[in-house]
Amino acid sequence: MGKNKIKVGEKAPLFKLDSYNAGTIDLAEIIGKQKIVLIFSRYFGCPICQLDFKKLVKRYTEIKEKGVKLLYISQSSEKIAKDFIEKEGIEFPVIQSSKEKLYKEYGLGLMSLGALKNIRSKVKDAESAGIEHGEYEGWEKQTPGQFVIDEGGNIILAEKVWLDIDSIMKVI
Repeated sequence: MGKNKIKVGEKAPLFKLDSYNAGTIDLAEIIGKQKIVLIFSRYFGCPICQLDFKKLVKRYTEIKEKGVKLLYISQSSEKIAKDFIEKEGIEFPVIQSSKEKLYKEYGLGLMSLGALKNIRSKVKDAESAGIEHGEYEGWEKQTPGQFVIDEGGNIILAEKVWLDIDSIMKVI
């Protein structure tokens, strides 16, 4: 089954993957230059993920102004991801991964209790914002997560939750 608990203080699992909008992302090459925020979404059709993505786009400038590199990981296909990237004018890399790869490396499997307990209110928020469910592209029970890696390659935030930008801002 592999390692499924990434803890604060541990070294971040390295990866080298193609992004949809910024070429190949080699984590080993980025570490040391600035802090890195990894946002693990599920897929762009997920209404909660769409809502969280919109919040992230709105607050991206705050993250960028701190000199932090943001990497967004999704299970979405190239076509759907590129539609969102173009529609929202995304500057940060959007990387595709399956649940067997990066999600597993970072210990994100079956939806966590932390993510599950907020699901009803998050779905209502998405519905209120007029967001509908799009194509099903990922594992529906996938837990989302967020990680922050310091300049030394160490994990300084590890959360298996829906996007919580305030939590990220505290450590960057």
